[in-house]
Amino acid sequence: MKKRILFLCTGNSARSQLAEALMRHMAADCYEVVSAGMKPEEVDQRVYQVLEEQGVCADNLHSQSAADLQDQHFDVVITLCDKASNECALFADSDALIHWDFKDPKPLDGMQGFQDTFEGLQARIALFLMLNGEEQSDVLGPVELFKIMSDPLRLRILMLIEDEQAMTVGDLTKVLEVSQPKVSRHLALLRDGGVLQDQREGLWIFYRLAESLPAWIRHTLATVRTGNPGMINKEKLKISQLTDRKKPGFSQKANSQLTV
Repeated sequence: MKKRILFLCTGNSARSQLAEALMRHMAADCYEVVSAGMKPEEVDQRVYQVLEEQGVCADNLHSQSAADLQDQHFDVVITLCDKASNECALFADSDALIHWDFKDPKPLDGMQGFQDTFEGLQARIALFLMLNGEEQSDVLGPVELFKIMSDPLRLRILMLIEDEQAMTVGDLTKVLEVSQPKVSRHLALLRDGGVLQDQREGLWIFYRLAESLPAWIRHTLATVRTGNPGMINKEKLKISQLTDRKKPGFSQKANSQLTV
């Protein structure tokens, strides 16, 4: 069954119309898409022009009032301007209320403002779909994840495994310069929390990110690593100096029953 998504802005004449057309273009199989405005106005002709230029269907776009939809249920409501964000109370039973603040392109001359809004919405929608395109696991939520990442050693372990794809306890012990029992305790916590999984390769047990890890967690870890490129420089240099480094060659099938 398709989820229902509503885009809201003040006039429902530019931003929310572009968002509606884009979401249909990118995810019509997953979402029933609607847009509305707090004070609806006629759809700006530049909306149709930019959609045509980008090869996005503009059929059935029309302006309507949010008040006319307040008795309907929407799984997701996304507001696109500050004024519209104040009207979320109309859809209080929605599963998710999200705010993306986009500048109104209508007061600007020409097409550039509409093209910029189109590109901005396209990027936001692509990220939304990437992170919400699967059933969300309830094993680990944001609070639990950030508690895990708040410990400096666990964070370095996660960054190393995110970077190297898989590592053994022994190699982690060498590059982190901490005792094996301490590394093993942290790995066990990460495994039991659903962040890592372990698998045997011959005599060795490798730890890697869990296959079932939700996209939003993978994206968070990758963002932290990319945004802080020097975080594990010292450890990376030590990895390069390991003469007996154990590298995995296992298949992607997980075996979560193994222990350290």
